[in-house]
Amino acid sequence: MKFLKYLLYFLLGFIVLFLAAGVLKPSVNYGHEIIVDKPLKEAWAVHKDKSKYDQWLEGFKSMELISGEQGEIGSQYRVVVKPDEEQPDFEMIETIVDKKKFDFIRLDFDSDMMFFEQTTSFSEIEGKTKVKTESKVSGKNIFMRSMFAWMELLGGSFQAQEEKNIEGLKRVIEGNTTVYNLEN
Repeated sequence: MKFLKYLLYFLLGFIVLFLAAGVLKPSVNYGHEIIVDKPLKEAWAVHKDKSKYDQWLEGFKSMELISGEQGEIGSQYRVVVKPDEEQPDFEMIETIVDKKKFDFIRLDFDSDMMFFEQTTSFSEIEGKTKVKTESKVSGKNIFMRSMFAWMELLGGSFQAQEEKNIEGLKRVIEGNTTVYNLEN
């Protein structure tokens, strides 16, 4: 009987500790910065080229416009990703919240379990381009907020994924051979 009592205390303590993380850290902030050996306008064009997303966004499957005008503030897209082979497809609604051509773009992503914000900024440095992301993810309930807080605390999951994707973007930008109309 004592064993069950201590087991119950342990489980209760574990649950309280797990949920406390979501209360104390309701969102996770992370980001990454790269310098690419390409001009700013070309880096911007490659970054917004949907045909190249699967080359640098791990698990990217598809993106379709569902409302608004393509590439304009307020437009919304259905984005489908497959985190890994064992998991089902994951769907999000992306909204372009703000942007300034060749400077930055701010996107919001909404799904059943989370809300995600990302700003990607571009600046020219001596003929090269600095690309910097600032991201924030928040779970939509205490369980998801707690899980995200522990994922970042124990393994830096969100930061690691951001670094992997943005380093992938660097490879795609620097290897780009597509000729873009750089005035758009």
